Amino acid sequence: MRHTIFLSMLGWLLLPSVARAKESLEYIDLLSAEVVGEIATQTYDEQLDKHFVGTRDVAGLFVGGGIGVRPVFVLPSGLRFSIEASGTWGRLRDADPGVSYSTVTRAEFLTGLGYELHLGRSVSVHTASLVGLDAVWMDRAEQLVPLDATTRAAMASTASSSLSRIDLRLGQQIGGHVQLGKAFALFADGTIDYDGQWRVRAGIAIGERLR
Repeated sequence: MRHTIFLSMLGWLLLPSVARAKESLEYIDLLSAEVVGEIATQTYDEQLDKHFVGTRDVAGLFVGGGIGVRPVFVLPSGLRFSIEASGTWGRLRDADPGVSYSTVTRAEFLTGLGYELHLGRSVSVHTASLVGLDAVWMDRAEQLVPLDATTRAAMASTASSSLSRIDLRLGQQIGGHVQLGKAFALFADGTIDYDGQWRVRAGIAIGERLR
């Protein structure tokens, strides 16, 4: 009996919240393409034969694609809340000369709180503060080309290791949506974090701008 009363009270408390969430859900952004750059560097943990050997600072331009979702909730006042989780894979460009990097695996989990403004009947723009974390994994191989003493020809060998990091993301984002149909829109946004990392996304959104 007590369990029944408790569940009834819990349902009475949660159902209005679920209903309000459905009413305020504006878009579900489908996160696929992403470009990430560093104004400075990021510090990675370095492993050799699965043993930690120190840290290494790396900077470069990451261009990748993957899968992720970002529900966007907007209240009548314009207050905007979002939560996102994504995984992307791609290459690190313009990094260390003479060093090759494997395919980069990147994961992000972020929440955002900000304000949305409507421009005309089809365009909405927003600014939001984001907080969360990201995680990155990749392998590196430094190209070494010694000479063969007998043939005087170059022999290629490599010194390789794996790099990884998990770090705080805290920054400011600006972006917008353009409504193209009843339940279809395009979005784009850019974010810069406290440590100089910047990110740009663009893609498709499902939903309709709330009036």
